[in-house]
Amino acid sequence: MRKITTLPTLALIVLAASSQVGHARSIQDDGLARSDFGAYPPDYKALVRSWSEQNLSHPEALQFGHVSRPRREWTLKNTAKVYGWSVCAMITAPNAYGEDTGPQTVWFLIHAGKVVDIRQSDTISPGHFVNCSDGSAPATG
Repeated sequence: MRKITTLPTLALIVLAASSQVGHARSIQDDGLARSDFGAYPPDYKALVRSWSEQNLSHPEALQFGHVSRPRREWTLKNTAKVYGWSVCAMITAPNAYGEDTGPQTVWFLIHAGKVVDIRQSDTISPGHFVNCSDGSAPATG
């Protein structure tokens, strides 16, 4: 009788231990510490404005509200992670017909001095959501 009780208990212990080890490994090996976010973009507002003027309808009518300070972030392109600096901007831009659409939040990912991705939704990738909180410049020293 003791062997029957011990075997299921041992199996549960092994399963619990393996799930704990797998979880700890995924946190440690997610690659963020070794990832290339690129240099902090001190000219992030100019990059957002330039991209918007080149890619949105009626650039002469664009109005910019708050632009958050950059924070480290990543997104998925196809299945590869792309790292950079995340910025949210409140932009009022007319649509293609010239009609005012009101302010919209646009999420930008900046890497190596260029906008490499944008989103106009709350989701960056499945289960990964836009965070428009202000970041801070990395310490220099």
